[in-house]
Formats: sequence, structure tokens, C-alpha cells
Amino acid sequence: MATAEIVGDGLRVRFARWERLAVWREEVTVPLARIRTAEPVGNALARTRGGRIGLLVSGVLKVGVWGLGTGTRQLVSVRRSAPALRIAVDGGEFGELLLSLPDPAGLADAIKARA
Repeated sequence: MATAEIVGDGLRVRFARWERLAVWREEVTVPLARIRTAEPVGNALARTRGGRIGLLVSGVLKVGVWGLGTGTRQLVSVRRSAPALRIAVDGGEFGELLLSLPDPAGLADAIKARA
């Protein structure tokens, strides 16, 4: 499972070893100033759209880059029945991050407090 933490003036997301194969990176850092919204979401598996590069186990997990051909690329690491956080970003490589995390509401509040 990916982990996310606020480090300095950015949000750092680190991926598990096996996830790195699907997302093609070890970590990504998003400046807090570029985060438009951060909100906990339900049924994160249904919130991806468009084409993908990555891993899909139908109804169980999605890890990779979604949104190919839609104009908004999503960096995704979500699992069934796991709470998730949706982060909308202005500029940068990804327009949205969708992550299953242990405490998405707590991280969303921390991001809003720092923004």
C-alpha cells in the first residue's frame, strides 16, 4: 500500500516495491500550493476513468496511471474496502491522485490546514 506524508511544503507519496512496477516510480512529491482539493472518497475503484497503464484486478485493486485520453491523468493506488483520498492538483504531471490510505480524513485535514 502506498504511504503519504507532508514533508516540508509538499506531499510525498511513496509506493510499495511491487506498486513501483505499475506506477513506474518510487515516489512522487506534490507541492502543497498546487493542491486544489483533498477529500476522502468511498468506492475509490469506481472513480478511475479512461485508458490505463498499470495493474487492474477487477473489483479488487487498481495501481498505475489512469485517465489516458481524457485530459486528466490520475495516479492511482486503490484497493477494495480500503478508505481512500482523492487529491486534485493544478499543474504537474498528474491532475489527480487517488490513494488508499489508513487515515484519509486525517491527511485531508492536514493538507487543508497547511494550504
